[in-house]
Amino acid sequence: MKHYIIRITQSIKRQNSAVKNKALIPLKRGLMTVKRGLAQESRETKIMLITYQRFTRGQASKLEMEEANKQFVDVIRGLGLGVLAILPFSPITLPFVVKLGEKIGVNVLPSAFMLGLKEDEIIDIQQEIEVIVESDIVAHPNDDNL
Repeated sequence: MKHYIIRITQSIKRQNSAVKNKALIPLKRGLMTVKRGLAQESRETKIMLITYQRFTRGQASKLEMEEANKQFVDVIRGLGLGVLAILPFSPITLPFVVKLGEKIGVNVLPSAFMLGLKEDEIIDIQQEIEVIVESDIVAHPNDDNL
């Protein structure tokens, strides 16, 4: 009888862990999406800073400056959402602000969190970062401020 009860409790524990793991899958996916978005924003911000640094030396083109300015707007958007995240009831207010922004036609989220981003674009951005960083290091090997 004791052996039978032990098997039942072990079976219940296995079922509970399986249910718990299934329930955590959407949460893990959401967190991975946020992680990818933050990583992309970080890469784009590094490109922006390098472009501004090149601009101070007179080496940045007009197109590069336009892209850097777009990224600066994204940084400001992220800061605005960061302020809202600190406030009480942020799990309620943040989705509300995002939906309200969509209805009004204002982009509240940074570009990395937009749904239309494709994997090819991420790879292109990574390659662009590598080229810019490598070219900047080769151009100024003694500059420790990079």
